Amino acid sequence: METIGSPLAWVWPAADGPAPDATTFATVIARNVRIGFERTLEQDPGFGLRQLVDPACKALSPAVNDPYTAVQAIDHLTVLFSALAAQPYREHVARDATGTVTVTVPRRSFVEYLARSVGLIRRYGASEPTVAQELLRMLSTTLTATSDPELWAAIEEQARLVVTDAERAVAQPADLAPVHVEADILARALAERRAGVAGFEHPPSTSRAAADGAQQLPGRTRG
Repeated sequence: METIGSPLAWVWPAADGPAPDATTFATVIARNVRIGFERTLEQDPGFGLRQLVDPACKALSPAVNDPYTAVQAIDHLTVLFSALAAQPYREHVARDATGTVTVTVPRRSFVEYLARSVGLIRRYGASEPTVAQELLRMLSTTLTATSDPELWAAIEEQARLVVTDAERAVAQPADLAPVHVEADILARALAERRAGVAGFEHPPSTSRAAADGAQQLPGRTRG
């Protein structure tokens, strides 16, 4: 968030070049940068994500206790994160004809958005297995949209935190079994992608059938 008087851009000369004309750059910035009183969905993807994350967190509060609303919000977040994962969502870098960087526009990364969104819902919903399951399904679906190892690592870390918090907050092993099933599905998908297996798709019917049976896959280690 910017306030009045905050720097909006920095300009520096090229190596051995003349000092930049601040007036010229100020005109260009004023023509190309929109400044408003409120955040907008067009300019700020994080704003749209928070519009889904915040109701999910409120639904999981003891005063409301409505986990299904949280699950619905996670379903919508799945669509958004899959779209973000499919494109290189990093800072924007423009180069001239020689390949020299001329403009850099910083912005939050996919990794930051994922950590904030999953983290908030995870902390409020750690004691509800259905929420943990849905978060893991979201991570599995998002995984299928990207071939970037950096994003794989971010997805893996968020899954680890979801499972760790669920194991801490849920007392009954039978309630945790579906969570472990989803975690195993995601772990296998990650392993196959890292091994170079192309075209893996998350099998929701398999995960749901296993979860309904409340059976933990062999070889799963708690911790």
